[in-house]
Amino acid sequence: MWLNPLTLLGMLSIPFLLSNLATFIGFLLSAHYSMRYTISFYGGRQKPLSWVLIVCGLSSFCVSEFGQFLLPYRSNPNILETIITLAAQNFGVVAIAVGCFLIYKEVM
Repeated sequence: MWLNPLTLLGMLSIPFLLSNLATFIGFLLSAHYSMRYTISFYGGRQKPLSWVLIVCGLSSFCVSEFGQFLLPYRSNPNILETIITLAAQNFGVVAIAVGCFLIYKEVM
């Protein structure tokens, strides 16, 4: 069911594993700190939609990166896993892009 991540790609196995792990940890930390910033900065006030979309997009990317971290090591990935990973990634891209556009509209 699971392939060995240390030998799957030969000499590139460990660098591939570490780079995927670093990407996942990076998105996890960015989602965590952006949520903490939003909670502490806005407190009980209403949060702007732009910032909520950006935080949701980063959180969605975290789910997507976790799926992309695990999928190469599955011998027989399920279609549902792939669909969830792709849907989370596409939602994250759209949410961050719309959030940034809304920030641009506020400034201009």
